[in-house]
Amino acid sequence: MKGRAMPASLEILERQLKVYKGLVEVSALINSITESRELLPAILAVARRVLEVEAASLFLTDGAGDLELAAASGGPGMPVGDAKITVPRGRGIAGWVLENSEALLVPDAYADPRFFPDVDKKTGYRTRSILCVPLARKGQVIGVLQVLNPTERLAFDEADLEAFKAYANLAATAIDKLRTIDRQREQQRVAQEFAFAREIQASFLPQTLPRHANLQFSALYRPALNVGGDFYDVVELGPEEIYFVVGDVAGKGMPAALLMAQALSILRLILKPGISPVAAMARWNAMLSGHTIRGMFITALLGRLTVSSGHVELCSAGHCHPFLARADGTCAEVHVTGSPPLGLLPELPARAQSITLSPLDWLVLYSDGLPESFNARDEPLDNAGVLHLLHRKFGASDDVIDALNCGELAHRQQAEPHDDLTILVLGLL
Repeated sequence: MKGRAMPASLEILERQLKVYKGLVEVSALINSITESRELLPAILAVARRVLEVEAASLFLTDGAGDLELAAASGGPGMPVGDAKITVPRGRGIAGWVLENSEALLVPDAYADPRFFPDVDKKTGYRTRSILCVPLARKGQVIGVLQVLNPTERLAFDEADLEAFKAYANLAATAIDKLRTIDRQREQQRVAQEFAFAREIQASFLPQTLPRHANLQFSALYRPALNVGGDFYDVVELGPEEIYFVVGDVAGKGMPAALLMAQALSILRLILKPGISPVAAMARWNAMLSGHTIRGMFITALLGRLTVSSGHVELCSAGHCHPFLARADGTCAEVHVTGSPPLGLLPELPARAQSITLSPLDWLVLYSDGLPESFNARDEPLDNAGVLHLLHRKFGASDDVIDALNCGELAHRQQAEPHDDLTILVLGLL
């Protein structure tokens, strides 16, 4: 009896040694290959060679919770390469393993009622015996690994199943690694696209602001996301006539940024010497009306400065009232009678408001990201907080920007900004 048992024991030991070498080989593959189209077929090829089987396949769960073929190797008539096969959850051997999260040894496929023979009928292939094990990561089944037909024996046995489970663990590790790499690559791709989008958006904003002996402009622009819907512009149409605008597209992110770019481009086409802010706003609205994405609109405050007199005409389309920080250290809101935001109505009933700037008076235009800056306790800075920051004397437009920026940061502290922030300051010296 012992003489007959020894060869079987030696055979099992040899198979176990071959499996161990195969596992080492698969571990090396996982560490050296970072592309799924290379790694998964390589793992299957090692499994076929080490386990001495005709065919191997790997299925991953899809969005519907069924199985989709991710890689296959070998077997006359078996699907290979990019062939697409879907197995419903609970159907066939692979579907049963997915449904029950349990490894399965099938010595005789056609004697097992769970076996689905239609693939054999379509391909002409004859399945004898099957090993199928779930691929699990972090307590979740993400797919199944399957091999068919041992080449040197009629059927698989329990020793084969235990060895195959070890391969399945490595295959699951490999898939997890590949998905992590894919996520990192996708994050890098998105980051690069957003960086490109930021550059494009920045190109629509003024690269320089007017600076004269008796005139200063300063601006702060900070999108809450990578790109935003806030915008500002200063258009100098002559030594005496300067137009300026701050606007806010409803929404954030790429859609808002695209509408912002469109709106600025249209406004620059409209602004011509002598046009009033009311007329420019009405024409701007007419050109935007009917062309905005449903649910999106633009608030804007448009102004024209006559430099020699300090005369400022303002026109608002649903935008925040500006602040006027006087040379004596006082500050107040400038109430501009507003009209509806741009893009909502075909005609805009706009009206103008005029003020006169004295030397060291500073007109502050901003988006609602300033008063609606929230701290960790969900408390807004609000208009009273902004007025408090502006109740002092300022010697330059940059000083006004610094006071508002530092004050907003001090109020918000560690809380993330929930909205874009734009500030434009102008004044005479």
